[in-house]
Amino acid sequence: MSATPAPQPTPTQAQLEAVLQAALYLLGARQDQMLTLEEWSDLARAVAACQERKTADYLTEHDLEDIAERYALKWDEATDGPLPNLDE
Repeated sequence: MSATPAPQPTPTQAQLEAVLQAALYLLGARQDQMLTLEEWSDLARAVAACQERKTADYLTEHDLEDIAERYALKWDEATDGPLPNLDE
């Protein structure tokens, strides 16, 4: 016997448009045989918003370390989740 999954929230039109835009960038990057961390983060952020999760939930620990250490990405810990503390 399996439990019925909880219903997912209905995404807004703006959230769906963000997912579509991120997907278009992803397809373009794949065609160019390259994908930047910025593009990957945009896709993660759009999907996370539709799923009521954090962007960090869809990135690897290595991606999060790169964002914290090297990249000047727009990052809001309230919506994107925490970045690792590299001072430890």
